[in-house]
Amino acid sequence: MSGTTTRLLVDPYGRDPLVVAYRERFAATCAWHTMSWRWVAVGLAAGVAGATAAGLAFPPPAGAAEALGTSQPLLLAWFCRPWVAQVGIWLAAVAASCQGVLVGPHLGKRIPAGQEPFWGAALVAVAHLLVYDRLVCLAVVTAVLCAVYLGAIVFRLLALVAGGRPGHRQAGPLAEPEGGWPLFTVLVPLYREREVASNILRSLAALDYPRDRLDVKFLLEGDDQETYAAIEAAGIPDWAEVLVVPHAQPKTKPRACNHGLERARGEFTVIFDAEDRPESDQLKQAVLAFRKLPERTACLQAQLAYHNHAQNLLTRWFALEYNQWFRRYLRGLVRLRLPIPLGGTSNHFRTAALKEVGGWDPFNVTEDCDLGVRLHLKGQRTAILESVTWEEANSRVGNWLRQRSRWLKGYLISHLVWTRNPFRLLLVLGPWSLAGFLLCVGAVPVLAAANLVLWGYAAIYLVQIARDLAHGFPLWELLSTRDYAEERHSWPMWFQGNDEDPVFASLSRIFFMATCALLLGNLLFILVAATAGRRPGQRGLLLAALLSPLYWVLISLGAWKGVWQFLFKPHYWEKTVHGLDVKKPGPG
Repeated sequence: MSGTTTRLLVDPYGRDPLVVAYRERFAATCAWHTMSWRWVAVGLAAGVAGATAAGLAFPPPAGAAEALGTSQPLLLAWFCRPWVAQVGIWLAAVAASCQGVLVGPHLGKRIPAGQEPFWGAALVAVAHLLVYDRLVCLAVVTAVLCAVYLGAIVFRLLALVAGGRPGHRQAGPLAEPEGGWPLFTVLVPLYREREVASNILRSLAALDYPRDRLDVKFLLEGDDQETYAAIEAAGIPDWAEVLVVPHAQPKTKPRACNHGLERARGEFTVIFDAEDRPESDQLKQAVLAFRKLPERTACLQAQLAYHNHAQNLLTRWFALEYNQWFRRYLRGLVRLRLPIPLGGTSNHFRTAALKEVGGWDPFNVTEDCDLGVRLHLKGQRTAILESVTWEEANSRVGNWLRQRSRWLKGYLISHLVWTRNPFRLLLVLGPWSLAGFLLCVGAVPVLAAANLVLWGYAAIYLVQIARDLAHGFPLWELLSTRDYAEERHSWPMWFQGNDEDPVFASLSRIFFMATCALLLGNLLFILVAATAGRRPGQRGLLLAALLSPLYWVLISLGAWKGVWQFLFKPHYWEKTVHGLDVKKPGPG
């Protein structure tokens, strides 16, 4: 007997009714709206006003006009005590942010705009420092980034150390729980997966779970006749059905999953991608773990690993990254009680809890990360399931960049969505969880994009320092003074001397030490990749770990592509091609 096929329709206006309902219900936290440029402009204006007001509130000392070469009150206000103007900029940004939260841009429903003023104020702050002293501006901007990097490195190391404890897994025979095995819904979103459609059928058929307790739903797009033909030719089992979602926008995986969730009959729900090969007992392991865990544990995230890790250097890098992420990092976030950016597949949910939070945001291209935060904010928790789903690692750079740019764009969007009301986010999460959210979601795309800029800056600086050293200049004086300004090529990083502003001079010393710590931290992460990136049965990863900096360059390129798409195509789901692992080796 063959499974059924249901074709879902658009509404009279050609829209997907589930998307319309989601946008109306979750307007304040939906990624349909990503950034209000009007409120960025408000932040710009507030920053200018704040710097002016703060400067005028503190009269300039005697001789300030002569030192600056001007008697203009506004110029004195801005540049007599530059750090006072900076404080004024950021205080004004806080005030504008409060206004953005209370008023917000009205787009059908009120959407808070609490984070945009900070972006506008940041532009004013950088411009102010640039006019005051370009070297101070360069040092402060670079050092602030380095300080954030340092915080992210410390946070990542803390999570990796905390992730040494394994997740949930029952050893030995898996006894049927009281009341029997519950109905389990399996969602399989497919789009242009003709080449691998039959693979997921084989993987599902290999699951050790009663067939009459499976509710499998293949989720196809209305314009994807080729995948439907491939599924039909392979044979749709009677314990599965095909849902063809409405031919509408946005054409994203979370939109399709929401249609599957609406029709889910199971007590539990899991997502598997077309190329996934879950361990045969994974569903049973999930049921038994849920039975032991408290009701507020709404999600179990299984491990993801790559079966084609040895295909080339790129797949080895990808395997190292995934091994660290799923075998250590996510475990550590759970133990630290922080929001969990879920993986895109093999996450098992209590169906009722998933429906309560509205499912997935159809406009967010990393719906998994967004959902992990959404669950945490609702008081639900995620645990780690010690079961592996084997996937296919991208083996071609172009395909990998398409996937990584989408991920990083989605992380940036998730950050912007949840910081629309930063004060409420702080109140709900608390300082610790908020810091964790910022460092494991918001900082990821920002710092990845900043990598290329910092590496370029560092390369230029090292060349200039080398040239000056070759001409006999003392290293410490090159680093700490502006002496020999006419003859030298490099610039100082540690400001000292009577002519320096005392506040910026003190900050420069702190930032210089943070920069040195950052350099050591990068070396440490190569060691971390070589140790925490290992998985039993996977060999040949040591050389890839030593070459990790080259992989970081690729990640940075993906981040910049993601930033470009965020500006011009925020909801575009760039398709990842599967079926490129020509040898298709087995697990391990």
